[in-house]
Amino acid sequence: MPSDLLESVVGNRYSRRMQTATPTDERLSIATEAILAGLAALRVTMRHPRAREPHIKPDGTPVTAGDLAVQMAVCSVLAQRTPSLSIVGEEGESSFLGTAGAELLARALVAVRESMGSAAPADPVQFLRGDNRPTGDSWWTVDPIDGTKGFRSARHYALCLALVENRQPTVGVLSCPTLVMGRDPLEVGNDEQFGTVYAALRGCGAWKFQPCDQSRTLPRTALRVHRPKHTGESWRVCDSIEGGSRAERMRSVMASTDLKWSSVSLDSQCKYALVAEGAADCFMRVPAAHGAEKVWDHAPGVVVAEEAGAVISDVLGKPLIFAGESLNLNAGTLACDIAIAALVHAAAAKSLPHAPVAP
Repeated sequence: MPSDLLESVVGNRYSRRMQTATPTDERLSIATEAILAGLAALRVTMRHPRAREPHIKPDGTPVTAGDLAVQMAVCSVLAQRTPSLSIVGEEGESSFLGTAGAELLARALVAVRESMGSAAPADPVQFLRGDNRPTGDSWWTVDPIDGTKGFRSARHYALCLALVENRQPTVGVLSCPTLVMGRDPLEVGNDEQFGTVYAALRGCGAWKFQPCDQSRTLPRTALRVHRPKHTGESWRVCDSIEGGSRAERMRSVMASTDLKWSSVSLDSQCKYALVAEGAADCFMRVPAAHGAEKVWDHAPGVVVAEEAGAVISDVLGKPLIFAGESLNLNAGTLACDIAIAALVHAAAAKSLPHAPVAP
């Protein structure tokens, strides 16, 4: 990272004089409390020698005991605090099928009950069962560990929660255990040090704080997150560690802009945090060949990045519409600096299929 950018990201911003009061908004308080409960449960699961060992779900994606524990803990808090709201989560009954899945679930249950104590529900597994479709105009969406492959491989990952109201995410919280405050956010920190929590409320701003072992609530003051004005000639674009055809199409879009750019590869919605901080300038998910983006993969990060000053849309410039578990009214997603948004939209319109999946 260039020294001037690194100074803007990790310099005086971390002094106490930069702390400001966080909103006295019950929705943001509840979301932060839920994520911190999930983080506490995850830390218990990590004591196990096979904590990062995955079980492969029927769809071919990995899941760990940490994923199950975080979702159960987060949802337990949400069910207690907002019982009338539905919850759309990534993990379901397919996440603990078979002997291996049952073993993961057993370890996750131990972690939830130990970390939550008397506040743990009698049956945490209820939050991994049932209908995964939202009901009503307001609902929660949770990705317990976004970037499970990153978690398994000691790379970046994030615990993610958002409140969706009237088709828009209004509250977003990201717990990024490997993003260490005061250090280059591109550096992967030791996730035993708790990392950074980002909390954002639509129309009010975004904040970050460093949790500790006793953290259970949103602090009264935290560091305000503002995306700094871009300087220099080159733009930094978030890329996927996994690569593949979608990454190639993203590079094709950027090449069509005639901008000078470089890429940085990392997992999870930490990408949104980097765009919010100014450590990266663009995060794009081009439309997939089959299916649309999942709401839990974007809603929390969208609020954080947008409230910090980034432009949020789909790749063609249309506002994102969070109408269900998938963003099937949009063509991919985009979070970027305002100075290049129009250029990226125009390049994507020329380079990619125009029509999103029909509703």
